[in-house]
Amino acid sequence: AQSTAADWASQSDIPAAVEVSALSGDGVNEVFNKLASSILTKIELGEIDPSDPMSGIQYGDADYRRYDDGSSIKSGLTADGYGFNTASASTYLPLTDFSNEQLAFLWDQVGSISTAAINTTVSPTPEPSVYPKPGYLHPLVPAYVSEVENAKLPSDFLWGVASAALQVEGAAAAEGKGPSVWDFIPHRWVNAIADNSTADVAANSYYLYKQDNARLKALGIQSYSFTISWPRVIPFGKGPVNEQGIAHYDDFFVNLQENGIKGVVTLFHWDTPLALFNSYGAWTSPDIVADYVRYAKLIIERYDKYVTVWYTFNEPQYCNWRFSNYPYGTLLPSYNGIGTGGTKAAFLCGHYTLLAHAEVYNWYKNVYKGTKPMSFKNSANWIIANSTSAADAEAVSRVNDFNMGWFGGPWTDGDYPASLRSTLGDLLPTFTQAQKDMIKGSADFYALDGYTANVAAAPPNGIAACAANSSDPNYPQCAVTATVQPDGFPIGPNSDPGATWLWSTPGGIRPYLSFIVNTYFPKVASKGIVVSEFGFSDPYESSFNTLAQILWDLRRADYMQGYLDNILAARALDGVNVTGIFAWAIYDNFEWNSGLSTKFGLQFVNLTSQERHPKASMFQFLNWFKLHGEDTTATANITAPIGHKRM
Repeated sequence: AQSTAADWASQSDIPAAVEVSALSGDGVNEVFNKLASSILTKIELGEIDPSDPMSGIQYGDADYRRYDDGSSIKSGLTADGYGFNTASASTYLPLTDFSNEQLAFLWDQVGSISTAAINTTVSPTPEPSVYPKPGYLHPLVPAYVSEVENAKLPSDFLWGVASAALQVEGAAAAEGKGPSVWDFIPHRWVNAIADNSTADVAANSYYLYKQDNARLKALGIQSYSFTISWPRVIPFGKGPVNEQGIAHYDDFFVNLQENGIKGVVTLFHWDTPLALFNSYGAWTSPDIVADYVRYAKLIIERYDKYVTVWYTFNEPQYCNWRFSNYPYGTLLPSYNGIGTGGTKAAFLCGHYTLLAHAEVYNWYKNVYKGTKPMSFKNSANWIIANSTSAADAEAVSRVNDFNMGWFGGPWTDGDYPASLRSTLGDLLPTFTQAQKDMIKGSADFYALDGYTANVAAAPPNGIAACAANSSDPNYPQCAVTATVQPDGFPIGPNSDPGATWLWSTPGGIRPYLSFIVNTYFPKVASKGIVVSEFGFSDPYESSFNTLAQILWDLRRADYMQGYLDNILAARALDGVNVTGIFAWAIYDNFEWNSGLSTKFGLQFVNLTSQERHPKASMFQFLNWFKLHGEDTTATANITAPIGHKRM
């Protein structure tokens, strides 16, 4: 007779005959732990002779049995060995052991972790009343759009700076935190990070957050957009909650509020707990939905009173250009038929991300009765055609569909665009009608991380041929994007070599915002749109040897002014309901595969002393809001001279 693992584990009388067939699911580790403990006890009491396999446990190919008298051996089992059959194993690796030993094993999987010299929470020192800033010998960048020089933002306009937990917190293995996949990758995937750095320490904000929040207050910054680390709160991604992690965020939220800073919170920014990759393949499995939803509910229920805006996910488009390229089948297990990753992994990831988002949104609005705005942040850019041909126009449409449209269900009928379905076929999972209904309308506003622009053209062999051939190098998008104009001139100034995708194109954000609300997602017009991230990496900034070289980040300052003016023009002149703007980033941080050497910060971080220094771009940003928004800078003189107006 077959018995479940839980039933078997509850039996404490080892001499009783026990048979467990086709073990699977939760409780397996517990079963083996109890079995081992019982055997050791019997050996110590002399009731089992360890030299006699007939007095022990007999393992079969699909089950294992223990016989009281030792007289029966399963067919095919020798007296000096075990019979195993991997074909009878569970599809996934059950995750039921949440012990300190298992957590240590996960960190062993990552490798040796660096720690910072500062490893306890630091009380803030007083901020200066006047910061060093640009002067008249080289003033700030003048306005780009003269028509909006006198335009004002409403009092409820949301603005600030942004970061993400993995990129700034450091304290990678401190106080009970579990490893994320992005703790694992820099340590174990050779050459995955351009400069071979890690996020072990990064900006060390886990211990310096009180100083950071005091700096935001002193600079007059209204809001801070940041993320919660899932594995810091739930080290295994499921199972017990880490009380030390919760205590940290408890204090962080209180301190942020005490400094008068509005909290804009993203629940997930790519730092999936490593244990979930080990167990079932993370975002390639439907199991991820329940685990993420449990985590999201925990955070929302605890911190909703402190939060101004919720984001469930940061840039789910990362499923394509990041998640799908992880080292599956070598360093990470390959589950759910994804092989070494690629297209199938990308669209499974996107599918379960949408379901997880929609479930959290519907719970928050309909069950929890939450009132704060909720959405997710989209990564997409303004796309222009390389020519006036119909093929290039179709290429533009396909780029939009495979970026925005892929996650556009909240603004349409809850399903994927037809172009994705016709190209991907069975590679694109399907939603039930109930799931479509859940996804439809599951966002209170549109959030755009719009950093740059691109030029799109049809592939050389044509879109139709590409879409019919999954081996085509341009499949499945079947459009070629470039950073040069049709005449061959670059679309704008380049950024750092660690961000080859990024070019300064401030003229693109204005028409893009209008396109989203007037053409692509008309339902956004009444809900509003937030530019939830934009930012720039000055070329070769990490190679500078002195603070004086670093602080005058002219290209980033120019980028800030150009983008801000064009976003304001979209609102004031084009009627786009832009309701918020957030600059990336609060300071230099760990930039994923580019590492620590690619700098996006409005503040420089000395990686040795952990001191932060505002750059010229920070004052460009602050002066713009001083001119166009409410004056919140009374606590610090951040005003700097502005250059001559453009004619």
